[in-house]
Amino acid sequence: MVWSFKPPVFIVSTKAYLWGKMALKLAKIVEEVSKDSIVNFIFIPQLVDLRMIAEEVDIPIFAPNIDPIRPGRGFGHDLPEAVKEAGALGIMINHFERKKTLSEIDGCLERAREVGLYTIICCDTPRSAAALAKLKPDAILSELPSLIGSMRSISKEMKEFAIESIKLVKEVDEKVLVLLGAGITCGEDVAEVIRLGADGSGASRAICESKDPKTLLEDISEKMEEAWKQVKG
Repeated sequence: MVWSFKPPVFIVSTKAYLWGKMALKLAKIVEEVSKDSIVNFIFIPQLVDLRMIAEEVDIPIFAPNIDPIRPGRGFGHDLPEAVKEAGALGIMINHFERKKTLSEIDGCLERAREVGLYTIICCDTPRSAAALAKLKPDAILSELPSLIGSMRSISKEMKEFAIESIKLVKEVDEKVLVLLGAGITCGEDVAEVIRLGADGSGASRAICESKDPKTLLEDISEKMEEAWKQVKG
């Protein structure tokens, strides 16, 4: 598919909440909601589900990891070429639940660029967001660890963290998108993130555990679009 990484962005990640047929069902719902939205939805499944889902939906699928290895030795590691061939358009690395060293992050970015994958780097402080922005990923996802999976939104609980993350990253490189996550549960949470100046957001638990994910995603899309138009005119 032809796709460009531009805001506003919303990431739906299954983590280990959903897999297989359940993850595919959610991906199809995301695809349906995205058709009438200006929001750039990204779907991140379990790596083992990536090829199946990428072949079934027309939305950007990102991998939850790669490792800075090359073809050859690397048992148990995630080869960038294999991830790309499976259908991934990009990667997310260094999530708080799967941390990497700075050297590994740098190596992953190098390998991602070599094979043509978009890049999102996660971080857990505004200062680390600024430091990682110097590596020039496509986006930084800044999340407060204590709020991840908590159902308590960063836009309500830690506005200072959010504002500082945006400020410091944009001072380093205006082109790097700043995404703010952790505890996002509804459209208003996302709208507030956009009003604070972010380029997007994302959620896992609230969507994966929802009894009506389509209605929730439609609310997120609608509120996010309204806020984006207010901020950007």
